[in-house]
Amino acid sequence: MKGERLAEVRKDHNDTQANLAKRLHVTVATVRGWEQNRCSPPHETLVEICRLYEVSSDYLLGLSQVDPAYDKKRRQMLFSEEERQALREFERYLLWKKKAKTGK
Repeated sequence: MKGERLAEVRKDHNDTQANLAKRLHVTVATVRGWEQNRCSPPHETLVEICRLYEVSSDYLLGLSQVDPAYDKKRRQMLFSEEERQALREFERYLLWKKKAKTGK
């Protein structure tokens, strides 16, 4: 696993190593080891991390340079809840407009 990616994703979620360790039932030293590329989490724990942070294992493992779903989520985190709601409403409007135009 690419430790720097785990650290990046964890920080994007305003999470601490201590909190992640507690959630995964491991020690802070274990999380630190993952982030410093000294060791890797077991498969089951990697899956749990992916679910927790809604990020692909390919991205965390370094098999992919981007995770489109995570990138979208990261961009959305820049907005307030009110702004995210406005984006969802605009998206619904555009989908409605497209459907009306194409008849599909």
